[in-house]
Amino acid sequence: MTDDKTFILGVGASKCGTTWVQAYLNAAPHADFGRLGEYQVWDALHVPSAARFRVPRPSPLRRLENTLAKAVGLPQKADVFRYELQSDPARYFDYFAALLAQPGIALTGDITPVYARLPAPVLRDIDQRFADRGIAVKVILSLRDPIERAWSILKMQQRKGRLSDADLAAGFAERHRPGTSAPTEDTYRHTLKTIEAVFPADRRFVTLYETLFAPDTIDRLSRFAGVPSRPEAGAQRVNAAGDTSSVPPDLARAAFPHFEADYAACAERFPEVLRLWPHAGHLA
Repeated sequence: MTDDKTFILGVGASKCGTTWVQAYLNAAPHADFGRLGEYQVWDALHVPSAARFRVPRPSPLRRLENTLAKAVGLPQKADVFRYELQSDPARYFDYFAALLAQPGIALTGDITPVYARLPAPVLRDIDQRFADRGIAVKVILSLRDPIERAWSILKMQQRKGRLSDADLAAGFAERHRPGTSAPTEDTYRHTLKTIEAVFPADRRFVTLYETLFAPDTIDRLSRFAGVPSRPEAGAQRVNAAGDTSSVPPDLARAAFPHFEADYAACAERFPEVLRLWPHAGHLA
């Protein structure tokens, strides 16, 4: 453990092991990531497609309950707590600074996958406002084969009963049909370009989901975050739901043009994706 105070900003991507990363780092003896798994503050405020995460002003009764809870030392209600952070972002920095002020605590963070869509000025502001408090920000990004990730997102909706078996393939084909492309903010190349512009190499950790749980990656992640390495934790995936199915080949071929620019951007930076990502072989 070091006396340096560090804040981990997890910027995704969704369905790429972020829940496991948060649980792994938070298990370190000198870590306290606070009371929420995903804080959903900066995406709600700055990403138009994430506006649904903005918490409405709680009712007077809800606010009274929250005031009484705080007065007797009970945790705030999650929705009221998130509302307070979103309505006055200064509280966000004060909250994490207070966690780091606890005896023996030197690591905290917020791993919210939709932060992958944040613009550079917002990330710079987060970095600077923590620096003003003597806290170093490090960013973590995990990337998965784009087609497999998109399929996994729909499979999650299927498991939650939001999508029928019959609609799964049709829904995937419609979302990623030829001639379409993802919004710029929702692409790997946007996130990579943004964090590379804001954070120097020694303060950013980018990994592939396909190797995230391997002992050597866990060792690298541990050194980066300053936590004891526990390679055995790679066998304890969190929130994986046991879904290892892949996209039907015909759907993958048809959807590839939708994601091609992301495959190219990642292959340029991480040539191993050509071997590890099932659908990278479609690159010309």
